[in-house]
Amino acid sequence: MLHQAAKTILAVIAALLLASAPAWADEPLPAEPAPQAKEQAAIPPDLVWPSPPLQPRIRYLGSVSSPEDMGRKKGFWRKVWEFIRGEEEDEKMVRPMAVAVDSQDRLLVADTNRGRVHILDRRKGEEGEYAYLRGSEWEALRLPIGLAVDGAGNIYVADGELNQIFVFKADGKFDRMLDTAAWLKRPSALAIDRARQRLYVVDTPAHDVKVVDLPSGKVQSMIGHRGEERGEFNFPTYAVLDRQGRLAVTDSMNMRIQIFDVEGKLVSAFGKHGDGSGDFSAPKGVALDSEGHVYVADAGFDNVQVFDESGRLLLFFGTSGQEAGKFWLPTGLMIDEQDRIYVADSYNNRVQIFQYLGGNDE
Repeated sequence: MLHQAAKTILAVIAALLLASAPAWADEPLPAEPAPQAKEQAAIPPDLVWPSPPLQPRIRYLGSVSSPEDMGRKKGFWRKVWEFIRGEEEDEKMVRPMAVAVDSQDRLLVADTNRGRVHILDRRKGEEGEYAYLRGSEWEALRLPIGLAVDGAGNIYVADGELNQIFVFKADGKFDRMLDTAAWLKRPSALAIDRARQRLYVVDTPAHDVKVVDLPSGKVQSMIGHRGEERGEFNFPTYAVLDRQGRLAVTDSMNMRIQIFDVEGKLVSAFGKHGDGSGDFSAPKGVALDSEGHVYVADAGFDNVQVFDESGRLLLFFGTSGQEAGKFWLPTGLMIDEQDRIYVADSYNNRVQIFQYLGGNDE
């Protein structure tokens, strides 16, 4: 009865709104510009780094802060409902922390402020392309900070407050929690080696990376322990795997990036604290493109630096600001199979997307 009464009240209010509206309200409402549309008008037609006449290596593609940025239009009745109830602000990003892309080319964004993982479907012209992960029937996500997707499309979410790892099916349904009580202190990042069926868990206060067998959920080995020597960690935070299965880890308090092979042996380590070219101020997300270049988001410099495997600085892009191509405390970073670069621009409440254009390192 209450449900029917509510529907009746909504119908009456909608009718009143229609009756009081001008005649042109019966026509299809013009699409409202996405939050970034006004900014897009001011973007140079080819925003690239480095600037001409040098050969461009990175191109700005756009940014996403809500489903409308992916092409979703609001219908009339949704606008009526939002007028009555208030706009659906919870669909907008507030504090994006980690980014992933699944096999359906959906963009997954862990939002620590919303306590959810946004799922943004980039296929055009389909209804319901926005969804989100909120937790299980018994436990809601509180601080989702790490994301990974396995070969079957299952989504793994690390919660830094609950100190747990949630697993969801590709359709968004909660599947299970990993049994981590005996070995996990506080996860901050996840990476999955699909070929070898491994889950890498960055355990920040334990100063190591756990290597977990996906089928069994058992810890196979650990990489690193606390220290300052090569191969050791001091509060590691972010991690990523390249296409060969090599693991790059942000060794945050040692102000460096360390890269390990599939056996867990150190391949490369570079970086130091400073304010010069190639130095780090607050290194966060790390990613590798198809040619092995290492990208590091630095929240202190508000930029992304690009290195070769040995640690030679090749390029940096971005600076402090809110315009396209600028950052405010960037955090998570990932590069997909098309060499599209995704940066969680956390305090600008958006994910910015760039394209690596290829080319030699000279």
